[in-house]
Amino acid sequence: MVFTNSEKIFIDRISNDCILSDNKFVKIYNFLVINNYILVKDFASCQLILLDLCWVNSGFLDETFQKIDYYLQQNKRIILIGCISNSIRERYGNELYYIDSKNHVAVESYFEYKINLKKVESYSFKNKISILDTDNDFKQYGELLGNFESKSFIEISTWCEFNCSYCNIKKIKWATKSLAIQDIMDQVKEDFQQWKTDFYLLSDDCGSYGIDMGTTFVDLVEKIFSIHESIRIYITNINPVFFLKYYPSLKKYIFNGRIPYMLLPIQHTSPRILSLMKRWYSIDRLMENLLDMRRNSKIELCNHIIFNYFQETLEEFVDTLKLLQFYDKTFYFKYSDINNIYGNDFESSDVKEKIILLKKLQHKYNIDITI
Repeated sequence: MVFTNSEKIFIDRISNDCILSDNKFVKIYNFLVINNYILVKDFASCQLILLDLCWVNSGFLDETFQKIDYYLQQNKRIILIGCISNSIRERYGNELYYIDSKNHVAVESYFEYKINLKKVESYSFKNKISILDTDNDFKQYGELLGNFESKSFIEISTWCEFNCSYCNIKKIKWATKSLAIQDIMDQVKEDFQQWKTDFYLLSDDCGSYGIDMGTTFVDLVEKIFSIHESIRIYITNINPVFFLKYYPSLKKYIFNGRIPYMLLPIQHTSPRILSLMKRWYSIDRLMENLLDMRRNSKIELCNHIIFNYFQETLEEFVDTLKLLQFYDKTFYFKYSDINNIYGNDFESSDVKEKIILLKKLQHKYNIDITI
């Protein structure tokens, strides 16, 4: 099926503050705009709906099902964008079209175009933002729609080397696939010539970069920094295992401000729960390094915590709060057993008390609660 630019398209998003998802969404959005597709604000007038989704927990998945069922009842054709779960394919099959997170270039197989996705991606961000700025509805999608004058976003790799028990993305992404260092360097040099100095390195886990090519994330960082002393790198996600491994090499760049941001998702502080999650690292070592960064740098640190994981006690939950002092922002995600690991007995009885406590601390510690 190939859609022409006479189609009226409505875009709907189920977003979870995922910069990887936002980055792909912006590229697809620009591809449609630059190729003169008609984007409408009222879905009733459209022929086609692009539903950009995140399915990291059952709440998002349930919302996705509700939206799909409703749109199908309205006789709309639907393309799903993002991390597509097997349950969606099993449920709807050929009723829907799919552009999954491994292959967003598949947008070209669904739409007629004069300018392909690669050329759209090579447009300067100044051109891109002038297009996006015409529609205030897309202002809400975080840093990607902020001030682009100095920013460049590069997806250095997809997938990761770990197999966390709570993660369903692994089912569709498998092992790490890295972009060649030379390709990244070429993009950095090109963007630097356009006065870009802030480079956001995007990945499911930046630390996994290079595992498939016999190199490391530290090698990449040092090569990028060698281009010019004004370049800064934003680490958008790094597993604590690789953070602990690479911190001795990275901390000089953290201390001198060349790495001003890092998402370091610790997920929990309980050894019992971390073991169930299949996440193997020392909380004590992590806290030592967090304290070291806080004392010697101005880096902005963000964290993810999964609470209410398999019969989490109130004491285990409260223990996670000790991390708040180190972080500028912490996202607390209420666990949902989307992989059906534990059955119906995974949820603790005091979940309401935990949420009340988080809300009391919300403003003091800049907490975001995803339920």
